[in-house]
Amino acid sequence: MSELRRDIGLWRGIALNMIDMVGIGPFITIPLILSEMGGTRGMLAWVLGGLLAICDGLVTAELASELPSSGGSYHFLRSAYGKWGRLVSFLFLFQILFSAPLSMASGCIGFANYLKVLLPPVEQHIGLTAMIVCIGTVLLLLRRIEAIGKFSILLWAGVLLTLVIVIGAGLPHLKLSAFAFWSAPRLDNKLGFAGLGAALIYAVYDYLGYYNICYLGDEVQEPSKTIPRVIVISILAIAAIYLVMNACLISVLPIQKAMTSKSVVGDYIEVLMGHRAAQVLSILILWTAFASIFSLMLGYSRILYAAARDQNFFSIFGKLHATEAYPIVSLLFLGSIAAIFCWFPLKSVLQAILSIRAVIPFIAQIIGAVILRVREPERPRPFRMWLYPLPAIIAVGLWAYIVISPEKGLKVGGLYVMSAGVLFFVLREWLTKRAASTMSS
Repeated sequence: MSELRRDIGLWRGIALNMIDMVGIGPFITIPLILSEMGGTRGMLAWVLGGLLAICDGLVTAELASELPSSGGSYHFLRSAYGKWGRLVSFLFLFQILFSAPLSMASGCIGFANYLKVLLPPVEQHIGLTAMIVCIGTVLLLLRRIEAIGKFSILLWAGVLLTLVIVIGAGLPHLKLSAFAFWSAPRLDNKLGFAGLGAALIYAVYDYLGYYNICYLGDEVQEPSKTIPRVIVISILAIAAIYLVMNACLISVLPIQKAMTSKSVVGDYIEVLMGHRAAQVLSILILWTAFASIFSLMLGYSRILYAAARDQNFFSIFGKLHATEAYPIVSLLFLGSIAAIFCWFPLKSVLQAILSIRAVIPFIAQIIGAVILRVREPERPRPFRMWLYPLPAIIAVGLWAYIVISPEKGLKVGGLYVMSAGVLFFVLREWLTKRAASTMSS
């Protein structure tokens, strides 16, 4: 039987994580965050999003160091919840069937939206363009992980170049007052920090991906050491980049324009460097969006593979390519569903992602890490979360705040998926027991 190959080291892991985290997100959500917060108070959402990412990332890093295996959260939840682990991990798997293709589709739709800046006719065919991007990415991923790891370094270089240009162009114009969100005036006449819940939803979406390396545990060199380092380094780097990038943009663009722009980073570069430079940057943003889609599909395809190998999902998803050793069925399935979701509106896709994922796996995973600490205190943990249990408490609190945010779809969408998952699990267990009983009699 073919086995996954350990071809991902520290730098390739950081590259995969960072291109997954950046993606198209910050280039399309900046106006949404600023408009929800009535102006530059939106910086608070980026700060809280970074705080949530590092706290949750420390929890994830600890779990990855003690349970390094492909599948990430699926494997963590299965191990942490004892006799309930099969149900909780199945619920994670069930929501992945929706959230993973939605995440992939969000990158594809964002790609299509920025492509229309260079090719205006695309505006009439956003769904079709997004679907073509999705299919093309799947085709590129049909190869062994070593080749993908090398390609990820090239994609990472493009992502870094994009960020260097965006930040480097604005640094001479940076105003320290851009960071002072607590004293910034609101332009929408609302009070205090109204809209923070909705703004935080978009900010957290931009940070998602810090756990992506966990899905590739069986393909990482020295995973107990490498995965925690990848997670922590990626989050700290991206948080610093996001805060500085947003401060630069706020310092340059009139805030009203930043709140309503359809291509905010392009407008920002055009003010600083002219129209041609803005077009060049749009190409680099497309590169960044593609890199994120690539990384997302790579990571999520390993989850269904891990579950099938664990006999908690259909066995066909555990099939590896005969010579190149990648999970071919899992990859093709998720890519096909993502291609369908490419036809949905972008804002609905973004809200659905957080709606489905807030409770399972994020909150459940944090609780699971604490359960493992209490139940198995002597278990080897090459990495332990700093200041335990403070990161776990902060992360649970912020995830809970997102769940009870004013966005109605956030509450209802996730509840529907979880309820359907429980019913599906109970039905499957009943059918399995009935079949076993029939065979024994």
